[in-house]
Amino acid sequence: MAKPLALIRALLFPKRCVYCGKVVGFAPSCRCAPQRQRCRLDGTEAMLVGAVPGLAGGVACYRYEDPVRRGIHRLKFGGARQFASFYGEEMADKLQKTLPGLCPDAVIPIPSTRKERRERGYDIPHLLAQRIAGRLAIPLWDDILVKERETMRQHDLPLAERRGNLVGAFGIRDADRLRGKTVLLCDDVTTSGATLTQAAKTLKAGGAAQVWAVVFARTMPR
Repeated sequence: MAKPLALIRALLFPKRCVYCGKVVGFAPSCRCAPQRQRCRLDGTEAMLVGAVPGLAGGVACYRYEDPVRRGIHRLKFGGARQFASFYGEEMADKLQKTLPGLCPDAVIPIPSTRKERRERGYDIPHLLAQRIAGRLAIPLWDDILVKERETMRQHDLPLAERRGNLVGAFGIRDADRLRGKTVLLCDDVTTSGATLTQAAKTLKAGGAAQVWAVVFARTMPR
């Protein structure tokens, strides 16, 4: 009985690629898997040390290129909320394999703007951080780092304007809890590094001993 039920479930709710959204497991299928392998970051390319001022270190899973970029766009702008769970799992795996000695006291998501939350109906960094915190069995602190003022979306700005857009944008709540802690920032993508830089500076000014970061994808420096 279990096999017929599984077949019916697969037909009614087919598994879909978490990058392009096409049904997988049946012909014709998508070709994202081999393309995704070419985007995978390993070794020094995966490390955020030196690329983002203020960080003690960090890792990225992929280059921000298709099909990874296509999947993130579907998550950001296509309502594919379910992708966040899979991406968060990959981020947790990357942390455990690349930085096995890292034991942060908490995971802190980059705060989304009110406009982003309203338009999407969900908060992407928060969803990613939830999954990572669950996998690593560490607390999720989603109330420590806050947006003090609304900013333009970094995605909409040229690189030269992104750092200025975030100056003074972040603030700290409950600094006593943060003092002396090692925390892990979480975001979906880093391009210029401006968001992670300002968030890390704010957390360290609030008393954090070390700030690390994990992102799903990064734009590689030319």
